[in-house]
Amino acid sequence: MYKKVKNYAIQNNLTVDEKSGLAYGQVNGVFLAIQQDPATPAKHAVQLWVKPGTIEPAPAISAFLTQCTSKFQYLQSAVYGNGRITAEFQGIGFKWGKNYVPCMDAFLKEITAYCNDNGLAICCEACDTPYDLSLYVIDGVSHVLCPACYANVSDRIRQNINEKKKGGNGNVVGGIVGAFLGALIGVVLWVLIYQLGYISAIGGAVMIICAMKGYEMLGGKLNTTGIIISCVLSVVMLLLAEQISLSIEIFNIYQEYYEITFFDAFRAAPAFLEEPEIRTAVIGDVAIGYILMAVGAWGTVRQALKTGSGKQDVKRITSVSGASVRNGSDF
Repeated sequence: MYKKVKNYAIQNNLTVDEKSGLAYGQVNGVFLAIQQDPATPAKHAVQLWVKPGTIEPAPAISAFLTQCTSKFQYLQSAVYGNGRITAEFQGIGFKWGKNYVPCMDAFLKEITAYCNDNGLAICCEACDTPYDLSLYVIDGVSHVLCPACYANVSDRIRQNINEKKKGGNGNVVGGIVGAFLGALIGVVLWVLIYQLGYISAIGGAVMIICAMKGYEMLGGKLNTTGIIISCVLSVVMLLLAEQISLSIEIFNIYQEYYEITFFDAFRAAPAFLEEPEIRTAVIGDVAIGYILMAVGAWGTVRQALKTGSGKQDVKRITSVSGASVRNGSDF
Protein backbone atom coordinates (compact mmCIF):
# COMPACT_ATOMS: atom_id res chain seq x y z
CA MET A 1 0.00 0.00 0.00
CA TYR A 2 1.16 3.54 -0.80
CA LYS A 3 3.16 4.63 2.25
CA LYS A 4 1.37 7.92 2.92
CA VAL A 5 -2.06 6.30 2.69
CA LYS A 6 -0.89 3.49 4.98
CA ASN A 7 0.40 6.02 7.55
CA TYR A 8 -2.86 7.93 7.31
CA ALA A 9 -4.82 4.75 7.94
CA ILE A 10 -2.73 3.82 10.97
CA GLN A 11 -2.99 7.35 12.41
CA ASN A 12 -6.79 7.12 12.12
CA ASN A 13 -6.96 3.71 13.82
CA LEU A 14 -7.82 1.80 10.65
CA THR A 15 -6.62 -1.78 10.27
CA VAL A 16 -4.14 -2.30 7.42
CA ASP A 17 -4.00 -5.61 5.55
CA GLU A 18 -0.83 -5.32 3.47
CA LYS A 19 -1.36 -8.56 1.55
CA SER A 20 -4.80 -7.47 0.35
CA GLY A 21 -3.76 -3.85 -0.14
CA LEU A 22 -6.61 -2.86 2.15
CA ALA A 23 -7.25 -0.48 5.05
CA TYR A 24 -10.59 -0.72 6.85
CA GLY A 25 -12.43 0.44 9.94
CA GLN A 26 -14.50 3.36 11.19
CA VAL A 27 -14.08 6.99 10.28
CA ASN A 28 -16.46 9.27 12.19
CA GLY A 29 -18.37 6.15 13.21
CA VAL A 30 -18.85 4.95 9.62
CA PHE A 31 -17.36 1.67 8.44
CA LEU A 32 -15.38 1.96 5.21
CA ALA A 33 -12.51 0.40 3.28
CA ILE A 34 -9.66 1.93 1.28
CA GLN A 35 -8.46 -0.40 -1.47
CA GLN A 36 -5.03 0.03 -3.09
CA ASP A 37 -4.87 -0.41 -6.87
CA PRO A 38 -2.34 -3.24 -7.48
CA ALA A 39 -0.69 -1.56 -10.48
CA THR A 40 -0.75 2.15 -9.61
CA PRO A 41 0.55 3.45 -6.23
CA ALA A 42 -1.46 6.67 -6.45
CA LYS A 43 -4.82 5.04 -7.10
CA HIS A 44 -7.29 3.96 -4.43
CA ALA A 45 -10.95 3.04 -4.15
CA VAL A 46 -12.86 4.18 -1.07
CA GLN A 47 -15.97 2.10 -0.38
CA LEU A 48 -18.87 2.49 2.05
CA TRP A 49 -21.79 0.06 2.30
CA VAL A 50 -24.93 2.02 3.20
CA LYS A 51 -28.64 2.34 2.51
CA PRO A 52 -31.20 5.02 3.44
CA GLY A 53 -32.22 4.70 7.07
CA THR A 54 -35.19 6.05 8.98
CA ILE A 55 -34.93 9.67 7.83
CA GLU A 56 -37.48 10.55 5.15
CA PRO A 57 -37.33 11.40 2.35
CA ALA A 58 -34.36 9.23 1.36
CA PRO A 59 -31.27 11.40 0.78
CA ALA A 60 -30.13 12.03 -2.80
CA ILE A 61 -26.85 10.14 -2.44
CA SER A 62 -25.93 10.21 -6.13
CA ALA A 63 -26.47 13.96 -6.38
CA PHE A 64 -24.25 14.53 -3.35
CA LEU A 65 -21.50 12.37 -4.84
CA THR A 66 -21.65 14.32 -8.10
CA GLN A 67 -20.98 17.50 -6.15
CA CYS A 68 -18.01 15.81 -4.46
CA THR A 69 -16.32 14.92 -7.75
CA SER A 70 -16.14 18.60 -8.69
CA LYS A 71 -15.08 19.64 -5.20
CA PHE A 72 -12.18 17.26 -4.48
CA GLN A 73 -9.20 17.47 -6.82
CA TYR A 74 -8.12 13.84 -6.94
CA LEU A 75 -11.58 12.27 -6.77
CA GLN A 76 -11.99 10.91 -10.30
CA SER A 77 -15.44 9.37 -9.83
CA ALA A 78 -17.97 8.64 -7.10
CA VAL A 79 -21.05 6.48 -7.62
CA TYR A 80 -23.74 4.81 -5.54
CA GLY A 81 -25.43 1.56 -6.45
CA ASN A 82 -26.34 -1.84 -4.99
CA GLY A 83 -25.89 -0.57 -1.44
CA ARG A 84 -22.34 0.62 -2.02
CA ILE A 85 -20.63 3.98 -2.45
CA THR A 86 -17.45 3.68 -4.51
CA ALA A 87 -15.13 6.68 -4.80
CA GLU A 88 -12.08 6.39 -7.07
CA PHE A 89 -9.04 8.52 -6.19
CA GLN A 90 -5.97 8.96 -8.38
CA GLY A 91 -2.96 11.23 -7.92
CA ILE A 92 -2.20 13.28 -11.04
CA GLY A 93 0.02 16.26 -11.79
CA PHE A 94 3.25 17.30 -10.09
CA LYS A 95 2.01 18.04 -6.54
CA TRP A 96 -0.18 15.03 -5.91
CA GLY A 97 2.33 13.48 -3.47
CA LYS A 98 1.82 16.41 -1.10
CA ASN A 99 -1.92 16.94 -1.53
CA TYR A 100 -3.28 13.45 -2.24
CA VAL A 101 -3.85 12.22 1.32
CA PRO A 102 -5.25 15.56 2.61
CA CYS A 103 -7.73 15.48 -0.29
CA MET A 104 -8.79 11.93 0.58
CA ASP A 105 -9.06 12.87 4.27
CA ALA A 106 -11.31 15.84 3.50
CA PHE A 107 -13.58 13.63 1.39
CA LEU A 108 -13.80 10.96 4.08
CA LYS A 109 -14.78 13.52 6.69
CA GLU A 110 -17.47 14.96 4.42
CA ILE A 111 -18.92 11.66 3.22
CA THR A 112 -19.06 10.16 6.72
CA ALA A 113 -20.69 13.33 8.08
CA TYR A 114 -23.22 13.06 5.26
CA CYS A 115 -23.97 9.44 6.16
CA ASN A 116 -24.47 10.32 9.83
CA ASP A 117 -26.56 13.43 9.14
CA ASN A 118 -28.87 11.51 6.81
CA GLY A 119 -29.21 8.37 8.91
CA LEU A 120 -27.68 6.03 6.37
CA ALA A 121 -27.39 2.47 7.68
CA ILE A 122 -24.72 -0.13 6.92
CA CYS A 123 -26.00 -3.03 4.83
CA CYS A 124 -25.15 -6.06 2.73
CA GLU A 125 -24.49 -4.84 -0.80
CA ALA A 126 -26.54 -7.68 -2.29
CA CYS A 127 -29.69 -7.85 -0.16
CA ASP A 128 -29.63 -4.71 2.05
CA THR A 129 -29.78 -6.61 5.34
CA PRO A 130 -27.95 -4.77 8.15
CA TYR A 131 -27.21 -7.90 10.21
CA ASP A 132 -24.43 -10.51 10.44
CA LEU A 133 -22.17 -8.82 7.88
CA SER A 134 -18.56 -9.52 6.96
CA LEU A 135 -15.95 -7.76 4.83
CA TYR A 136 -14.51 -9.89 2.02
CA VAL A 137 -11.93 -9.31 -0.69
CA ILE A 138 -12.89 -11.14 -3.88
CA ASP A 139 -10.42 -10.86 -6.77
CA GLY A 140 -8.98 -7.69 -5.28
CA VAL A 141 -12.35 -5.96 -4.74
CA SER A 142 -13.90 -5.29 -1.33
CA HIS A 143 -17.41 -6.52 -0.57
CA VAL A 144 -19.64 -6.46 2.50
CA LEU A 145 -21.99 -9.45 2.45
CA CYS A 146 -24.26 -11.44 4.72
CA PRO A 147 -23.75 -15.24 4.97
CA ALA A 148 -26.52 -16.07 2.47
CA CYS A 149 -25.25 -13.65 -0.17
CA TYR A 150 -21.67 -14.81 0.33
CA ALA A 151 -22.85 -18.38 -0.26
CA ASN A 152 -24.43 -17.26 -3.55
CA VAL A 153 -21.18 -15.55 -4.58
CA SER A 154 -19.21 -18.69 -3.73
CA ASP A 155 -21.55 -20.78 -5.87
CA ARG A 156 -21.03 -18.46 -8.84
CA ILE A 157 -17.25 -18.64 -8.39
CA ARG A 158 -17.36 -22.45 -8.41
CA GLN A 159 -19.54 -22.40 -11.53
CA ASN A 160 -17.06 -20.10 -13.29
CA ILE A 161 -14.15 -22.39 -12.40
CA ASN A 162 -16.01 -25.47 -13.67
CA GLU A 163 -16.94 -23.72 -16.91
CA LYS A 164 -13.32 -22.77 -17.51
CA LYS A 165 -12.20 -26.35 -16.89
CA LYS A 166 -14.81 -27.68 -19.31
CA GLY A 167 -13.65 -25.21 -21.96
CA GLY A 168 -10.36 -27.10 -22.50
CA ASN A 169 -7.19 -25.47 -23.76
CA GLY A 170 -8.60 -23.86 -26.90
CA ASN A 171 -6.79 -23.74 -30.25
CA VAL A 172 -3.11 -23.48 -29.32
CA VAL A 173 -1.86 -23.15 -32.90
CA GLY A 174 -4.33 -20.38 -33.66
CA GLY A 175 -3.41 -18.74 -30.37
CA ILE A 176 0.30 -18.73 -31.25
CA VAL A 177 -0.46 -17.09 -34.58
CA GLY A 178 -2.63 -14.51 -32.84
CA ALA A 179 0.03 -13.80 -30.23
CA PHE A 180 2.65 -13.35 -32.95
CA LEU A 181 0.48 -10.90 -34.88
CA GLY A 182 -0.34 -9.01 -31.71
CA ALA A 183 3.33 -8.76 -30.74
CA LEU A 184 4.09 -7.37 -34.21
CA ILE A 185 2.03 -4.32 -33.29
CA GLY A 186 4.41 -3.72 -30.40
CA VAL A 187 7.40 -4.14 -32.74
CA VAL A 188 6.05 -1.47 -35.09
CA LEU A 189 5.40 0.90 -32.20
CA TRP A 190 8.87 0.26 -30.73
CA VAL A 191 10.60 0.99 -34.05
CA LEU A 192 8.56 4.13 -34.74
CA ILE A 193 9.19 5.65 -31.32
CA TYR A 194 12.85 4.61 -31.44
CA GLN A 195 13.27 6.72 -34.58
CA LEU A 196 12.28 9.74 -32.50
CA GLY A 197 15.25 9.13 -30.20
CA TYR A 198 13.42 7.49 -27.28
CA ILE A 199 13.43 4.06 -25.67
CA SER A 200 9.99 2.75 -26.54
CA ALA A 201 9.04 1.21 -23.21
CA ILE A 202 5.38 1.56 -24.10
CA GLY A 203 6.06 -0.57 -27.15
CA GLY A 204 7.14 -3.41 -24.88
CA ALA A 205 3.98 -3.20 -22.81
CA VAL A 206 1.88 -3.07 -25.97
CA MET A 207 3.63 -6.23 -27.21
CA ILE A 208 2.50 -8.28 -24.19
CA ILE A 209 -1.02 -6.85 -24.09
CA CYS A 210 -1.61 -7.24 -27.83
CA ALA A 211 0.01 -10.68 -27.87
CA MET A 212 -2.35 -11.93 -25.16
CA LYS A 213 -5.33 -10.37 -26.90
CA GLY A 214 -4.27 -11.92 -30.18
CA TYR A 215 -3.90 -15.32 -28.53
CA GLU A 216 -7.38 -15.02 -27.07
CA MET A 217 -8.95 -13.91 -30.37
CA LEU A 218 -7.49 -16.69 -32.52
CA GLY A 219 -7.00 -19.32 -29.81
CA GLY A 220 -10.43 -19.00 -28.27
CA LYS A 221 -9.20 -19.11 -24.69
CA LEU A 222 -6.43 -17.25 -22.86
CA ASN A 223 -5.25 -19.81 -20.32
CA THR A 224 -1.98 -20.03 -18.42
CA THR A 225 -0.25 -21.71 -21.36
CA GLY A 226 -1.38 -18.93 -23.67
CA ILE A 227 -0.15 -16.26 -21.29
CA ILE A 228 3.30 -17.88 -21.06
CA ILE A 229 3.50 -18.21 -24.85
CA SER A 230 2.48 -14.58 -25.28
CA CYS A 231 5.11 -13.39 -22.80
CA VAL A 232 7.89 -15.47 -24.38
CA LEU A 233 6.97 -14.22 -27.84
CA SER A 234 6.97 -10.64 -26.58
CA VAL A 235 10.44 -11.03 -25.07
CA VAL A 236 11.80 -12.39 -28.37
CA MET A 237 9.99 -9.79 -30.45
CA LEU A 238 11.48 -6.97 -28.40
CA LEU A 239 14.93 -8.20 -29.43
CA LEU A 240 13.76 -8.22 -33.04
CA ALA A 241 12.42 -4.70 -32.66
CA GLU A 242 15.75 -3.51 -31.27
CA GLN A 243 17.67 -5.16 -34.13
CA ILE A 244 15.37 -3.54 -36.68
CA SER A 245 15.89 -0.16 -35.03
CA LEU A 246 19.67 -0.61 -35.05
CA SER A 247 19.55 -1.74 -38.68
CA ILE A 248 17.67 1.39 -39.69
CA GLU A 249 20.36 3.52 -38.08
CA ILE A 250 23.10 1.57 -39.87
CA PHE A 251 21.28 1.91 -43.17
CA ASN A 252 20.70 5.66 -42.76
CA ILE A 253 24.39 6.27 -42.01
CA TYR A 254 26.06 4.02 -44.60
CA GLN A 255 23.73 4.45 -47.57
CA GLU A 256 25.51 7.73 -48.30
CA TYR A 257 28.80 5.89 -48.80
CA TYR A 258 27.84 2.42 -50.05
CA GLU A 259 25.17 0.82 -52.20
CA ILE A 260 23.43 -1.16 -49.49
CA THR A 261 19.87 -2.18 -48.77
CA PHE A 262 18.07 -2.35 -45.46
CA PHE A 263 18.47 -6.14 -45.49
CA ASP A 264 22.24 -5.73 -45.83
CA ALA A 265 22.16 -3.50 -42.76
CA PHE A 266 19.96 -6.01 -40.92
CA ARG A 267 22.41 -8.85 -41.59
CA ALA A 268 25.32 -6.65 -40.54
CA ALA A 269 23.74 -5.56 -37.24
CA PRO A 270 25.20 -8.46 -35.17
CA ALA A 271 28.71 -7.51 -36.37
CA PHE A 272 28.20 -3.93 -35.18
CA LEU A 273 27.41 -5.28 -31.72
CA GLU A 274 31.05 -6.26 -31.44
CA GLU A 275 31.80 -2.56 -30.97
CA PRO A 276 31.78 -1.96 -27.18
CA GLU A 277 30.02 1.41 -27.40
CA ILE A 278 27.22 0.08 -29.61
CA ARG A 279 26.88 -3.13 -27.59
CA THR A 280 26.59 -1.19 -24.34
CA ALA A 281 23.96 1.13 -25.77
CA VAL A 282 21.87 -1.75 -27.17
CA ILE A 283 22.09 -3.79 -23.96
CA GLY A 284 21.01 -0.73 -22.00
CA ASP A 285 18.05 -0.11 -24.32
CA VAL A 286 16.90 -3.73 -24.12
CA ALA A 287 17.34 -3.95 -20.35
CA ILE A 288 15.36 -0.78 -19.72
CA GLY A 289 12.75 -1.94 -22.22
CA TYR A 290 12.31 -5.26 -20.40
CA ILE A 291 12.12 -3.60 -17.00
CA LEU A 292 9.50 -1.10 -18.09
CA MET A 293 7.69 -3.79 -20.05
CA ALA A 294 7.37 -5.85 -16.86
CA VAL A 295 6.28 -2.85 -14.78
CA GLY A 296 3.79 -1.63 -17.36
CA ALA A 297 2.24 -5.02 -18.08
CA TRP A 298 2.37 -6.62 -14.61
CA GLY A 299 -1.20 -5.80 -13.68
CA THR A 300 -2.53 -7.10 -17.00
CA VAL A 301 -0.48 -10.30 -16.87
CA ARG A 302 -1.42 -10.95 -13.24
CA GLN A 303 -5.12 -10.56 -13.95
CA ALA A 304 -4.87 -12.66 -17.10
CA LEU A 305 -3.06 -15.44 -15.22
CA LYS A 306 -5.80 -15.45 -12.59
CA THR A 307 -8.57 -15.43 -15.18
CA GLY A 308 -6.89 -17.97 -17.39
CA SER A 309 -6.30 -20.40 -14.56
CA GLY A 310 -9.91 -20.23 -13.47
CA LYS A 311 -8.89 -19.33 -9.92
CA GLN A 312 -10.50 -16.53 -7.95
CA ASP A 313 -9.13 -15.20 -4.69
CA VAL A 314 -11.71 -14.99 -1.89
CA LYS A 315 -10.67 -13.83 1.56
CA ARG A 316 -12.81 -13.02 4.58
CA ILE A 317 -11.28 -10.00 6.31
CA THR A 318 -13.44 -9.23 9.35
CA SER A 319 -16.96 -9.17 10.71
CA VAL A 320 -18.93 -5.94 10.34
CA SER A 321 -21.90 -6.10 12.71
CA GLY A 322 -24.49 -3.48 13.58
CA ALA A 323 -27.52 -1.80 12.07
CA SER A 324 -26.34 1.80 12.03
CA VAL A 325 -23.34 3.76 10.81
CA ARG A 326 -23.45 6.09 13.80
CA ASN A 327 -21.02 6.17 16.70
CA GLY A 328 -22.03 3.91 19.53
CA SER A 329 -23.15 1.05 17.27
CA ASP A 330 -21.91 -2.46 17.99
CA PHE A 331 -19.21 -3.04 15.35
